[in-house]
Amino acid sequence: MRPSNWLTAAFVGWFALASPVTAAADIFVSPFLGVKFKGATNALDFDLDNGSKDTKMALGISGVVLADDGYGIEVELAHQPRFFERKGDVSLVTRSGVTTLSGNLMLALPLGITRESLRPYVVSGLGWMHASSNNGLDFLEFSNDFLGLTLGAGAVGFVTDVVGLRFDLRYIKSISSADTSAVSGDRATLRFWRATVGVVFR
Repeated sequence: MRPSNWLTAAFVGWFALASPVTAAADIFVSPFLGVKFKGATNALDFDLDNGSKDTKMALGISGVVLADDGYGIEVELAHQPRFFERKGDVSLVTRSGVTTLSGNLMLALPLGITRESLRPYVVSGLGWMHASSNNGLDFLEFSNDFLGLTLGAGAVGFVTDVVGLRFDLRYIKSISSADTSAVSGDRATLRFWRATVGVVFR
């Protein structure tokens, strides 16, 4: 099955699973900022994989519907700029980035337990990943699309009735791609960790 078909099936399944969310729920939007780290890829990285391993900025926004009993859904859009570029003044990679769009299921402690304190949660979902890299040699540049898997955990809490904070750690990896690595000839792969802090608005 092609990645586009996998992605369509994933989102259909996600919406089907998400439908039982109850009416008693928090609905909030959370812009976030953080870092990506411990990345890895088999794509041809002219900075010898140093760029993908380096700690870099990550930013994005998510929308969440989280029921009082702990079940929720999330849609998240994030971007990791300069993903494949080595830190410092010398880098053969001139422009790069990884963008993700995912639909996730969320499971948090029930509101009856946490009340208005920090509410821990775990998330898991599927979505689209796009990775691109340009280099000064104009040789074997790439722009790849993947079906991606997201696994993570975090906590959210409110300091007022409408504003709160969110702390989040996620592992994101490709699980399907139509592209092949120019180095090994195997299916193109990509994975990384991401830690973020966000402001939450009800």
